Amino acid sequence: MRVQVIDNVSRQMARVLCSLIEQSTDLRVAVAFMSHRGLGVIRPSLAAALQAGATVEFLVGLDMRTTEPEALQAVLDLSHGSGEVGLYCYAGLTGVGTYHPKLYLSRMPDIATFIVGSSNLTEGGLKRNVEINVLIEADIRDEAVSDIHAAYNRLKFHPERVIPDGEFIALYAELRDRERATEQSVGRDTSIRALRRTFREKAASLRRPVPTRRDLVGWLELVYDALPDGEFTNESVYRSNRSFGASTPIT
Repeated sequence: MRVQVIDNVSRQMARVLCSLIEQSTDLRVAVAFMSHRGLGVIRPSLAAALQAGATVEFLVGLDMRTTEPEALQAVLDLSHGSGEVGLYCYAGLTGVGTYHPKLYLSRMPDIATFIVGSSNLTEGGLKRNVEINVLIEADIRDEAVSDIHAAYNRLKFHPERVIPDGEFIALYAELRDRERATEQSVGRDTSIRALRRTFREKAASLRRPVPTRRDLVGWLELVYDALPDGEFTNESVYRSNRSFGASTPIT
């Protein structure tokens, strides 16, 4: 089993996901938000996978009105051009609970790879935002693979899941526009603007967290213990080289 952390700093979600898509024979994506630009990030890789015979499906949330209608229409158009593309929307009919998963699930003949974390299918989530995702690669017969597919199927066959058509997407677009117009009118309220300004000023004045030994794990903890308090030089690091080398490597 292989495990990898993806945070858009040490590893960018877009690069990892695009590479994964291109290797997939079966790709399943369950996200709360999908944007047109986010879809654009993976579009070339998606086209390559479909050209190679992959099947692809998207489970997308609409209940928070963040998903863009243009993105939905783009996937719907893809589904009309290929029977290997599916689009399913969480409509939020009852208003009970929020649809909020971020799951990217890929299958190859003998291997399943899934990414679970915080990145939605948006340009920010894939490239710029501060995110935490975990990629897990395992044998297709591994129990974790069965569990993640079961979780995905619970999302897919939820009672509020619908298969959209063009009319449904148009209605969603109108509803989204009207609700956003209402939010903008509230945002123009001078008292709310003043409150937001006060909130930002208060946030700027608050203390920030300071790292302590408790925040260090693994080799960072070893370095912390070996080096002197306060400022230190490169020479201090070199003097500690023997103690670093004597530590048992993590495998």
